[in-house]
Amino acid sequence: MVPKIGIALGGGGARGLAHIGVLKVLEEEGIPIHCITGTSMGAVIGALYSQNPKADEIIEKFRENLNADFYQQLGLNHLKKESAREGEFFQQALQKIKKRIVINLAMNKPAILKEVRLREILAKFIKPGNIEDTQIPLGIVSTSLQSGQDILFRTGNIIDALTASSSIPGFFSPTSVSDDLLTDGAVSCPVPVQFLTEMGAELTIGVEINLHHFAPIKELNIIEIMTRVNLITSRNLAHLMVNKADLAICPDTKDIQWSHFSRAEELIEAGIQITKAKMPELHEIIRKKYPWYKRVFLQI
Repeated sequence: MVPKIGIALGGGGARGLAHIGVLKVLEEEGIPIHCITGTSMGAVIGALYSQNPKADEIIEKFRENLNADFYQQLGLNHLKKESAREGEFFQQALQKIKKRIVINLAMNKPAILKEVRLREILAKFIKPGNIEDTQIPLGIVSTSLQSGQDILFRTGNIIDALTASSSIPGFFSPTSVSDDLLTDGAVSCPVPVQFLTEMGAELTIGVEINLHHFAPIKELNIIEIMTRVNLITSRNLAHLMVNKADLAICPDTKDIQWSHFSRAEELIEAGIQITKAKMPELHEIIRKKYPWYKRVFLQI
């Protein structure tokens, strides 16, 4: 009997495409995945893989759909053209928000884009259905704006849950569920390792794809300082969470930003390279925790 291995896929916008490379190597190495949890883009990749655990087919799906219409539909066509000085996606989004703040306040909008835009793009990638019907057990994480708590979806409509998990604050409207308002899961749970054990995992893998280095602050003002503080807090929380896993995988996404979907091939390759490098460590963890696995399966 093989140990039940669970993998938690963190949020990170376009950088989440590195998750595909991670899953591809695990698949090729014959490492079985018992369950998957995901936040934001990690939830999207996790949903794709749980519905159809074939990484190469997921890669091909992104190659087919990452086009001009994709950027236009998600409202990224302007963001991706911002200068490198703008840095993180949230910073770029903030610049766009600032430009439209008067209009938004006048119209009392909670965000730049309605959640229907996000639903439409998700529907291009995700098969309709329920979370409980996926081939691999799946947990999708969102954040309650009312309570600040993590919300774990293990049943129900998969598009609804992914919309809630991927609603970037200020950019997409929060999702209304009963009396609650749900937003991007990365706000409270950037790498949802803690839910894997309750889903039956005996060995956990966490994948964290935040930026590890920040660009210098160019304009010293209140908004830039608050944005940087938020980025630091998010990164440090992600590091704490991923290190709770038996194995932490952190692909080197270099300077690739949240909106750089055009760099998909680089991101997938980053996931492939780090996971190949981590395979000896994974096998060693399995040997130490499960000596019977060593005797029966590794024959060493």
